[in-house]
Amino acid sequence: MSTSNKPDIHRLIQLHQLLLDFRAVERVTRIPGTPQRENDIDHSYTLAMMAWFLAPYFPHLNRDMLIRMSLIHDLTEIHAGDTFVFAEHEHLSTKGQREAEALAKLAADWPDFPEMAELLEHYEHRDTEEAKFVYALDKVMPIIISVIGGGRDFQDYDVTLELMHEQKRDKVSVSPEVNEYYNELLDVLRGMPHLFSKPKNE
Repeated sequence: MSTSNKPDIHRLIQLHQLLLDFRAVERVTRIPGTPQRENDIDHSYTLAMMAWFLAPYFPHLNRDMLIRMSLIHDLTEIHAGDTFVFAEHEHLSTKGQREAEALAKLAADWPDFPEMAELLEHYEHRDTEEAKFVYALDKVMPIIISVIGGGRDFQDYDVTLELMHEQKRDKVSVSPEVNEYYNELLDVLRGMPHLFSKPKNE
């Protein structure tokens, strides 16, 4: 890349503002032991660390791509907002459109950061093995944090093990590597029924 048109300090300030906006996106998942909810930077950094840790065990995947994609995978939520998997159908039904519009805005606002939009495109379309891995791992992370937190989020939103599995299984299965961990996690969860809401017929 040419150094003749490198970004100046004003552009770096704009990037920092973008990241502050990213941090301001609050997720439903709460941080164990606190009343605070995760923000998108908390979540993305945690996902990137998890991907980095796992990368050496899957050498067919590009480690740096996994880390970079994890860091930016939810960046569209700056404009589209977070969409909780158990939200109302009306909100869920607009997720694709909202995120497509947000991606277009990010690409237009950051033509000097083309890799950001490129990786977001791959993530949204899950057209690389790295994108599938990050997408699937992203779906597992809230389960892990809920286990650490004693199932508080599951209970607050009346999530049963069956409902969680129904929402997660097809999404996680796009990555054989992550799906193996998900199946192990299911075995753990079956031994911890106290984490979940009880089915309505019980």
